[in-house]
Amino acid sequence: MIRMRNLEMRSAGRGVGWIVVAATFGAVAVGGCWNAHDELFLSLTDPALATWGSGGSTSSTGMGTGTGTGTGGMNPECAGDPSEANVSNACGVFVQADAAGATEEGTQAHPYKTLQKALDNAGSKRVYACSSAPYKEAVTVAAPVEMYGGFDCAKGWGWKASARSVLNGPAGAVALTLTKQGDGAKVQGFAITAASATVKGGSSVAVVVEDVAAAFLSCEVTAGEGMAGEDGVTPAGAAMKGADAAPPDALTMNACINSASLVGGAPGMTTCEEGMTAGGMGGKGGITGTSSGDGQKGADGAPGDAINGLGGAGESMTKCLVGTAGQDGTVGSAGAAGSLPGTLSLTGISDTNMTDGKSGTRGLGGGGGGGAKSGLFCPGGVDGPGASGGGGGAGGCGGAGGGGGKAGGSSIAIVSLGTKLTLTAVTLKTGKGGNGGKGIGGQSGGDPGKGGDGGAKSGTAPSINGCKGGDGGAGGGGGPGGGGRGGHSLGIAYATAPSATPPLKDFMGDTAGPGGAAGPGNTMGGGSKGTAAGCWDFGKNAACK
Repeated sequence: MIRMRNLEMRSAGRGVGWIVVAATFGAVAVGGCWNAHDELFLSLTDPALATWGSGGSTSSTGMGTGTGTGTGGMNPECAGDPSEANVSNACGVFVQADAAGATEEGTQAHPYKTLQKALDNAGSKRVYACSSAPYKEAVTVAAPVEMYGGFDCAKGWGWKASARSVLNGPAGAVALTLTKQGDGAKVQGFAITAASATVKGGSSVAVVVEDVAAAFLSCEVTAGEGMAGEDGVTPAGAAMKGADAAPPDALTMNACINSASLVGGAPGMTTCEEGMTAGGMGGKGGITGTSSGDGQKGADGAPGDAINGLGGAGESMTKCLVGTAGQDGTVGSAGAAGSLPGTLSLTGISDTNMTDGKSGTRGLGGGGGGGAKSGLFCPGGVDGPGASGGGGGAGGCGGAGGGGGKAGGSSIAIVSLGTKLTLTAVTLKTGKGGNGGKGIGGQSGGDPGKGGDGGAKSGTAPSINGCKGGDGGAGGGGGPGGGGRGGHSLGIAYATAPSATPPLKDFMGDTAGPGGAAGPGNTMGGGSKGTAAGCWDFGKNAACK
């Protein structure tokens, strides 16, 4: 391998200059002219020359990854800018988007019709692209190939340094991707354009280069517009209501029944996403000969709380007490504002913000009601049990958080995952970044379950009804979502800090997308505006220095 930096070489016989800036390519030597005899016959008879350009895949996957890998070095006579001498079948494979006929051999006479097929079958040869019609495809370079555009295939495949071959990538795909296997690749004389995004939050990225030493020369790279981000999702349905306590059962809760059958009122029980909420069971009525005949205390609601949802006291010297209501759940926290820059990868850029509002918490169960005291109030003056207290109601479930807005799509001409990419006479142009999506309000918490009534009194004084169970607490409302970040408009985006801002022939940027509004009640969750810059360092989230 030979590393050449800021080196200009000219062939005296051709008078054509070429420049390579800080990029690593395959072995290159400068030789004399490549005459017709050598071009047509010598490679067929000389074993050494016959190996030049050999190797590589014999198939193409269209939009797949290029897999060509040469087994021989580049023909020394093929070095330098394209000229009459090295634009030959011995030096390169040829591609023409509007080539006539069905035969595709990669020769001047029968060129390939897609850049991807030419790259897949280039081996150690170059790729020479005609400029007569645009290539409408997403292309992957996965070998150290030199790729030249700007050829007039209607006039003997003459090359013009100022001409451009056009690559128009489809919507939703990066137009040109250079993988790690493309270390040393060179792209010259192309106008590369990414289509504007067509789906919510979609980005338009023209070129992505892995952390490899690749070079772009005399190219125009254009990204389309990003799409607005999706608005947050409205929670479906309604939060679950807490279960009511069971109504009083005359056979098990009324005064003067068989003491062996006496039970407290059954509570309501509900299972929410974060766990169960339940009322307390009602206290049993008093039984003569047990605890002085006093009514029992109702059970506390669950989850427990030191103040709320307590079971009511049973009747002793004073009247029984109703169970207290469970505490309401807390409102979920609001979603954060979309502000992170996003993550760069071979597929472009993805959003990493978490802007959804959080769910509210479940309400606590109400306490069970206290039971009544036993006494001589049963028919015939019999001493019998008091009425049991009612069960407590379950708390309502917390409301779901409101969906956060998603980031707007970005417009990025070049994404570089490393710092080895070099640009020479490259023009970058970007479109508008998409607006961030809007946040949505949270869901209301579930209604509380009702506490149950106590059992009925005997009808004879001093018998009283069992005390009522407490209601459950209401579920807390969900927090509102935050707004999504606006999309970027960036000439070149680095995943790690470059040593210096790369020189650009020209940069024509557009506006970044504004951040999306936060959901109702989220006063601090408005999304951040995207970034518009010629060069941006995602590692430091700052402009390149």
